[in-house]
Amino acid sequence: MPAGQNETAPRTGNAPVCDGCGLPASDTHISRRIQRLELSTRFRPIHIQVLFLGEAPPPRPEDYFYFPNVDSAARAGLSRILFDELSHGVGIDRGAGKSEEEILTEFQRGGYFLADCLECPVEEIVPGVREGTARASAFELGNRYGPAVALRIERSYKPKYVVPLSVRTRHVLPFLVQRGLADKLLLYQGLPLHFPHPHNPAAQAQFRAGLAEVISRAGIRI
Repeated sequence: MPAGQNETAPRTGNAPVCDGCGLPASDTHISRRIQRLELSTRFRPIHIQVLFLGEAPPPRPEDYFYFPNVDSAARAGLSRILFDELSHGVGIDRGAGKSEEEILTEFQRGGYFLADCLECPVEEIVPGVREGTARASAFELGNRYGPAVALRIERSYKPKYVVPLSVRTRHVLPFLVQRGLADKLLLYQGLPLHFPHPHNPAAQAQFRAGLAEVISRAGIRI
């Protein structure tokens, strides 16, 4: 059973507590977290060369990076562009007919792994985000979960390098430095890679340039 996955979750009142976000959660929330753990464990390298660090998993299971969709069109825009750009950027040949499962297997064999700072979707952690009545503060979330992220990287993932994705992950970086992980950080122009937003060719081009640079600095030939 993967670390952090319990057969019986602790409970607060009548609601079980998710061991990912530490909040009271529905059975659906917990079952989807378990599914994400199972999928990511399936495609996790034995030795992680490069750990890509995202902000949080998406709410829809089909949009999770390690969910091997039969049809890539099932992914929403943000998820699809990240999957395509990241796999292409590390040198995976995305020839016609290659399945997402095959792409994820090659990603794994290359020693690459994508993990999120938050182990549960932001929409399920911050009240009002899903309804559009509130916005999530990356600073507050980074400070709340940063120490746990740094500990997870140090004791569980143990990567050779860490590449933060999205400028929203910058708030966890001080916690990584505090745990002596500064030498593992690969930043682009002093910051995490900018997320390759769909319908924004400039952002996608910047992501490709940044990814190529950090991969080169890691000493990996594409």
